Amino acid sequence: MEAYDLFDRTLTVSEANGLIHDTVDELFYEMSIEGEISGFRPASSGHWYFTLKDSQAAIDAAVFRSFQSQMMMPENGDLVIAKGSLSYYTKTGKLSFIVREMRKKGSGGLMEMIEKRKAYYRSLGYFDEDRKKPIPEEIEKLGVVTSPTGAAIRDILNITKRRAPSLDIIIFPCLVQGEGAASDIAMRIRQANLFDACSVLIVGRGGGSAEDLSPFSEPEVIEAIHDSDIPVISAVGHEIDWPLSDYAADRRAPTPSAAAEIVTETIYRRRERLEKALLLSTSAMSEKLSSYSMRLEKCTHALSELEKRILRARGRIPSTEDLGRLLGLRVLNAETRLLFAEDSIRSMMGKKTEVYQKRLDDILLDARGTLQTKRDAAENELRLLCPEVQTAMRRKLSDSASRLSALLRETEALSPLSVLQRGYSVTTDAKGKIIRKTSDVSPGSELITRVADGSIKSVVKEG
Repeated sequence: MEAYDLFDRTLTVSEANGLIHDTVDELFYEMSIEGEISGFRPASSGHWYFTLKDSQAAIDAAVFRSFQSQMMMPENGDLVIAKGSLSYYTKTGKLSFIVREMRKKGSGGLMEMIEKRKAYYRSLGYFDEDRKKPIPEEIEKLGVVTSPTGAAIRDILNITKRRAPSLDIIIFPCLVQGEGAASDIAMRIRQANLFDACSVLIVGRGGGSAEDLSPFSEPEVIEAIHDSDIPVISAVGHEIDWPLSDYAADRRAPTPSAAAEIVTETIYRRRERLEKALLLSTSAMSEKLSSYSMRLEKCTHALSELEKRILRARGRIPSTEDLGRLLGLRVLNAETRLLFAEDSIRSMMGKKTEVYQKRLDDILLDARGTLQTKRDAAENELRLLCPEVQTAMRRKLSDSASRLSALLRETEALSPLSVLQRGYSVTTDAKGKIIRKTSDVSPGSELITRVADGSIKSVVKEG
């Protein structure tokens, strides 16, 4: 909209706010403001909202999450120098100062910010030792959250190749410094947990200045490490001024190479033991082979001596005819012994059969006598019981007949037919409904009156 149009027409609120927005954003894009922090309130979105004020005026300010990586976390009363631009929100007509850089006036704000965060997260228990997960001894897959082109990943790969060449490694590439690095690191940690991708996670980089390492002290990185179900090793290459990731992690390593050595320790020790065992087993096998070789030579020598003895003994072996006669005599002797054994067995079996038959006859005779005695006793008892049973049955039938007669008399007394026999009748309509009062009928209604010997049909004339 041209400026001269403002005097020739009436603007809507939207048009006026749009014009103010464009003007403010164009004219006040880059500016620095010194003031005191007041009403500081972090939002659930991660953005910071507060007021910058001096003794005579105030302005609303905001720091979006994406600009916080290089800033201290301010507190009410801090005197700061903030750099950013003015922004006019058209929907509410509100003017705000959007801060992109901020430092505490007259002091190093970064280290102060880290110390304040350290105290805050320590108070929440994020650094407590009893919350730290142990690094597993058996590691199948290693995850590494770092820059894919930095020195850290090269050091880790070199160490693992030398100490544990069979270990699977998954690289989660991310920024490790500058704007957006903290969000990138936190996202990769959560991604590894989402897919349960590895047994251990190394998070780190190859050293740098305090500003370079600041993403590893950002709240989102600290919280991602704390929330990780996978054990985390913080491996930022430095020895002093630890970033907060070192405190939040389950294990701290001074360098990425040291982290790789921690992870591969069990596999490396196992390889050492296997190599020693292989050396010992090879030595033992060599000794065994030497011993078996000597024994084989002895056996060969003994076999040669045995062959010589066999050749010498061949002259003393009897002829085939002599062996035949000897075998014939042995067969004849065996047949004779077999015949005697058969006769003995037949005689013994005959005697045992007679004994068993006699015992069986005695048992059958005793059983017949016992059964006859029990049968006679049962018949006598039955003869004694028959008169008593007959008497009881006659008494039972008489009682039942008396009860039946009484029930018949009661039934006849209650029967509607007996009432009809005494001169009474029952009147119903055509559908069989009993007529109890005059209001149940109307002129023209068909009635059926039942008496003792039949029924009478009639029609109501008046009612």
